[in-house]
Amino acid sequence: MLSLRMRAELKGQHVSGAERLIKPDALQKTIKELIKRPKAYDKMVITLERVEEINTIPKALTIYSYDFKSVEEAHNFAIKSLLKEGIPEDIALEALNTLKRGANPKGGNMRGAVLMDIHTGERLEPDKERGIRTVRVDWKDRQEVKRVLRERGLKKPYLERLLDALALATKNIHCGVIAELCWSDDPDYVTGYVAGKNLGYVRIKPMKEYGVPLGGRVYFVRREGIEKLIECLQNRAVLIENL
Repeated sequence: MLSLRMRAELKGQHVSGAERLIKPDALQKTIKELIKRPKAYDKMVITLERVEEINTIPKALTIYSYDFKSVEEAHNFAIKSLLKEGIPEDIALEALNTLKRGANPKGGNMRGAVLMDIHTGERLEPDKERGIRTVRVDWKDRQEVKRVLRERGLKKPYLERLLDALALATKNIHCGVIAELCWSDDPDYVTGYVAGKNLGYVRIKPMKEYGVPLGGRVYFVRREGIEKLIECLQNRAVLIENL
């Protein structure tokens, strides 16, 4: 199989990314799909690699959805949810504030995720400007999963976003991430999520105000075994079999 990854930037800021594990005969079609993802960009990088060993995850995290009247209510719910995965309130709040102000220490968004120590709140990713990217993950039968989600009432244009985010979150937990907090850097998309082994994949709206270009991911982790975790996130190829 092939690992196909796209990332796009605008004025030095990450604006879009996508990941697929595909058979060679789907390459041209998939590239055409991915290059349409970013709304505006001045730089796009397509990475293509051959993958020999594929791992499988039998079932994705269970999806839940909650809507709130304000960002404050949504954030309070996210913090309470993370408590169920053992994330202390002050650490969860630090993660929220990190994404609100921009996770890149030089300002703005990062390409990858923050790795946050659940005990100290310290950032553990080796490169604080780049972060850690979860890659080499996809659905065993993407079209079938998409069909099932459509039957559940999920529609375009955000169905592909959900497919990608759910796959990433499922792999993250499989690799040993304790919990995750995320919302998009797309100014027009305000739904975010928290995820964990006990929580499942919990969609929360609104996690930011419309028009805000800041977003990203925080992975809550333990310092012990961090090298093995990073290796799994970045190198292990994984296909998810079912919802």
